[in-house]
Amino acid sequence: MVAEVVATPVLERLRRGAGAGVVRGATARAAYLDLGGFVVALTAPGVPLMPNGIAVPRTDVADGAVRAGPEAIVLPGGEAVSWDGAARWDPTLRRAAPEDASALRARAAAVLDALGLVDAQAGAAPAFAAPDAAGAGGERARAGLEHLRRALADRHDGAAARAAERLLGLGGGLTPEGDDVLAATAAVAAAAGDAAGFAAPDRARWLDALVPDDVATRTTALSATLLALAREGRIVEPVHRLLDPAAGDAAWRAALATLAATGASTGRAYAAAAATALALLLGPG
Repeated sequence: MVAEVVATPVLERLRRGAGAGVVRGATARAAYLDLGGFVVALTAPGVPLMPNGIAVPRTDVADGAVRAGPEAIVLPGGEAVSWDGAARWDPTLRRAAPEDASALRARAAAVLDALGLVDAQAGAAPAFAAPDAAGAGGERARAGLEHLRRALADRHDGAAARAAERLLGLGGGLTPEGDDVLAATAAVAAAAGDAAGFAAPDRARWLDALVPDDVATRTTALSATLLALAREGRIVEPVHRLLDPAAGDAAWRAALATLAATGASTGRAYAAAAATALALLLGPG
């Protein structure tokens, strides 16, 4: 099977010698290969490009062991996924400059408005929408989201760590919704920090608090992979278009529609958290 697109973090990992792995499940839209804790997502046509993904013609992969190398992954049954000639895609969000701040602030407000999340109190700082899945966590979810709001508004490492403590692994599914909120927030902070005047050394410490090194012990393998990539500003493709300050109205709204249709709740959680994080990070201007 010849891949159509491969995300650069996959190539980076396989160049280090990922070796043996196992299939962690497959659907008509995606198959997940756990390579020693780094999960590669094989995605079907029409599925948004993942930062840990390989776009392939089909995802009917049986359970079993896989072998991974720098040029191909051998699936159960012996079929190989190769990427010779496939397009390479870098999932790192464009680093925003200070001169982008005004356009990004307006984009965040527009996305929140489109999602119906504009605060009724004019001029009030936006609040994170409670994730549906995390809602079952009650007070834990509410506290985590409030810590996250403070972490962004005040650039506070301690609040970022407390947000992670409460939101990591909160919710059900392969990517719990608390993790989705953290991933989108981390990617936005990594990419828009310069535009917000968030100095690189301080931002690095903040991101390490929000996505700690032991994340793999606190949530699913797929979610841990996506969180670690988000800490580097790497995220699913529609978020790139959603937050591109040069994108026209039709382009970012199309990206929002794509996100809204992604997963049971993941895409909307990404969109809402990314816009809220951007608004809080940049402030009222």
